[in-house]
Amino acid sequence: MLPVNSGGHSACQNFLLDQLRKYYPVPDSISHSTWDIIDRFWNLDLSFTNKFIRDKYAVFGPKPRTPSCMQRSFLLSIDFKVTSLTDWAAQLKINPLYAILSVFSLGIPWASVLFMTSLTAYGTLIPTISPHIHPTKDKAKKPKIKGSKAAPVEKVSVEQLLPKLENTAFRIEEQPYGSLFQLYKSEFLYQSVSKGLITPENLALAGDGTPVITSHRERKHRICDCATKGITDCTCNRYFSQPDCDIGWDSSRDCWYHGYDLYMLVASDSESDLPAMTQCPIMNTAGVRISLLLLT
Repeated sequence: MLPVNSGGHSACQNFLLDQLRKYYPVPDSISHSTWDIIDRFWNLDLSFTNKFIRDKYAVFGPKPRTPSCMQRSFLLSIDFKVTSLTDWAAQLKINPLYAILSVFSLGIPWASVLFMTSLTAYGTLIPTISPHIHPTKDKAKKPKIKGSKAAPVEKVSVEQLLPKLENTAFRIEEQPYGSLFQLYKSEFLYQSVSKGLITPENLALAGDGTPVITSHRERKHRICDCATKGITDCTCNRYFSQPDCDIGWDSSRDCWYHGYDLYMLVASDSESDLPAMTQCPIMNTAGVRISLLLLT
């Protein structure tokens, strides 16, 4: 069944008011930091999400949960610093305030209401870039000086890659993370532009990267029979459940990590360095071109 949200963003605001008045009649029972989060999400209109992924649902079947509410819940988990989707699903059952802010009716089972899970389930909107089966990757070596960055292990340098990217035409909808870009552009970037917080005609960008940890170790397993032959250190291909992830060294936190390399471009001349573009794990040097396409 196709998702329906007849009242739009106003219906979400009315639901939030009714539920807060019913379950939290004393405003002081909610901490100031949580009120700050409520205030930020009050005007966050995610209605475009419902229209954008509507065709990813079957016409017939059970009534689905509203996609914009699942997206809102996912963004709330970031604000409340719950990094595990499993932990957040548990928190939605334990803490009714989290469910109310997600615009979920109390008493619903929460195991399948997470936005990123739904994006993958309905139409595979987030495909992997690399194949699941490939050789083991070279690992970065821990730097000898504390606080310094690890030596790069990429086979292609930025100097070699940049000329090729300069002569390549990028189409956002054809990128592996194009669907997420479309949501970000419509619901966040264009809102900043329309309110004059970011000016495309006089744009100044600043960028930097940071690791995004997804697990404590590589998730891979053998697909060869070398182990049965007594060969434990073979160089055969492995199956990686997260083929786009790498093992690297985080110089800021002084630890190893397994995950993605997030690269963010911000409008450096805006009041709060508002993000103009984030990419993960697409090559860093493509960021400027993609961000300018988003603004046009």
